[in-house]
Amino acid sequence: MRTLLVALALAFSPGGAEAYPHDAQLSAKLKKEFEVVISSSAAGRELYARLAKAGPGYRALRVLTRRDAADCFAWFDPEANAVYLNSRFILKFFEARGFKDPQVVEVLWSNKEVRSELVKYAHPVYLHELVHALQCYLYPEYRRDAGASPLEFEYEAYLAEDMYVHERMKAAPRLLKDFIRGAYTDIYTANAFGSYLALSLDPARYREKIRRLYEEQLGGYLSLERAETIKKNSVADSKIFAYAAGRTKAYAADSASLARLGEQKAAFARFLEEFYAVRWPAFSSDALIFVGSLALEQKNYPLALDCLAVADANSPGYGLSAGALEALKTKGALAVLETASFIRDNARRMGVELLSQHLKALEKACAATARPFPEDLAALRAETYPQAMAYYAKKYAAEKDRSKKDYYKENLDYFAGAAGGK
Repeated sequence: MRTLLVALALAFSPGGAEAYPHDAQLSAKLKKEFEVVISSSAAGRELYARLAKAGPGYRALRVLTRRDAADCFAWFDPEANAVYLNSRFILKFFEARGFKDPQVVEVLWSNKEVRSELVKYAHPVYLHELVHALQCYLYPEYRRDAGASPLEFEYEAYLAEDMYVHERMKAAPRLLKDFIRGAYTDIYTANAFGSYLALSLDPARYREKIRRLYEEQLGGYLSLERAETIKKNSVADSKIFAYAAGRTKAYAADSASLARLGEQKAAFARFLEEFYAVRWPAFSSDALIFVGSLALEQKNYPLALDCLAVADANSPGYGLSAGALEALKTKGALAVLETASFIRDNARRMGVELLSQHLKALEKACAATARPFPEDLAALRAETYPQAMAYYAKKYAAEKDRSKKDYYKENLDYFAGAAGGK
């Protein structure tokens, strides 16, 4: 689909990356071009205003490309004050092979068309890392005092990115429409929509997904609460040895570190609570109605049901306006009716995966909204679920990727339980 004569074969550590001849020029170009795109939205302008108020950090920020073996599209390095774009994914995006990192830098620096194509699709990833840069400017001592990346920082970064994506998609929904109906995808678009399309009305559920990803799968992240506890225990354990060895200055430094960590934890906790309280209810309901409506229009019924019917069932207690509640109920009911009709008309033309996902989504939506499952589809459901159980058991057994394996296991458990299997 795309061609770009860049690829890479060398791995570099994020903090100690070798410098290349065009790094500075490319950094300036990418930084400016990302800012132009992101600042065209209200969410982007707000982020840049906060960066400007946070001190000189953003003015000195560099934007560099380097290979990293981890499955991260980009990362912010506070020691280097740089956002690194993982060139391994840049090459996948452009479907290019055979060149090393210096050539990636050179081509991006010299070719505006190539650079514009990257910026056009990677800007949500870059915005996510800008949020992390802002966090490090506002809480500069966190990593030194806690010794790990704070999990709660991801709660802000993901919500900021999802709100930004939502604003841009409402203004120009063509890309989202194409993605929903399977007409277009690329690695950056799929990454940006991954969290956005999995949105729910429940902020605790939203944060729990992030926690599982970063604490249980990726590692290297600590909650602020856990970091403070570890530091408290460390300081308490060191007290008697410090005095016995005459190292009272070291103990005092540890105590000061603990105090800073406590202050940062409290300050960021206040910010995060207010951030979610102010932004979440209106954003989540608007996004679910918007995405659900587009999914219904594009006949992606499982997504439409997840966004509309299930959200309708979970809406009490989330502080939604009367208008938002009515829109959810109306669209949710329509999604159930249209899905049932689509299954009746197309069941024999769908494979087991597609059919089972439609039946599953319909079943869950009916259960969530206290609607009876259509009687005329009961026999089809009974016939399909054992087949789906066997299908996902095979996929689960063969899969190596953790996230895909979790998806297959979730479906295996669902269809096995519904079909009465083990």
